[in-house]
Amino acid sequence: SPYKVWLATVVISGISYLSYILRKFVFPDAGLLITGLFGGLYSSTATTIILARKSKETDSNPREYAAAIIIATAMMFLRIYILLLIFNPDVGISCAPWFLLLFFISLGTAYYFHYRFKKTKKSAIVTKNILEDKNPLEFKVAVVFALLYVFFSFVTQYTLQNFGTQGLNVLSFIVGFTDIDPFLLNLFQGKYDVTQLLIGMATFQAILSNNILKMFYAKTLGNRLLSKYIFQGFGIIIIANTCVILILHLLQ
Repeated sequence: SPYKVWLATVVISGISYLSYILRKFVFPDAGLLITGLFGGLYSSTATTIILARKSKETDSNPREYAAAIIIATAMMFLRIYILLLIFNPDVGISCAPWFLLLFFISLGTAYYFHYRFKKTKKSAIVTKNILEDKNPLEFKVAVVFALLYVFFSFVTQYTLQNFGTQGLNVLSFIVGFTDIDPFLLNLFQGKYDVTQLLIGMATFQAILSNNILKMFYAKTLGNRLLSKYIFQGFGIIIIANTCVILILHLLQ
């Protein structure tokens, strides 16, 4: 309905705008970790791309960039869970342990990269204006999100009617290589004839493929020293994410 499209657009834009305000006005000269933290609340994929490209400008301490990218992914888990609690609290409560597990694993991995080795003078990284000061409440951004929301509504309904739950499982993996927010919000709000467990599975499956995509972006766009730590960091998260999906499949 138009109300659901409007509500989804307002909520996702509100969270993004809060991140934008904090980064621009409260922490304008924040370090890499804070940059990754607030960037992840807005878009972990966009933050990964920007930080990976920025890492090519310096070879100093690639672990700092890896930590910032990983913490952006940690904030993605938090953002998606907040959205799930808002739009489908029953599923949110049942999925709380898995989201908390993946959130803290991501935070722990970022912490390891940041503090495992002593910092040197070369690791002092200027981070001012790394992320574009682009207002996430621009009208065209909201329009694109609303259109994608409606599109995924039709695609999800068509998939369930013609291919059943297995089709939704496949769709969730595919969507992860695009923009997952419109798909997930539609799934959280939709009155589809699916179980709460299936919604949780589809959510983590979309997140898994999205993390694989971000690992690929960071590997190809970042400097050569970043690749090693990106594979290690995302490898831990992807393995944990996969284990959660397998457990949910066993519980089905």
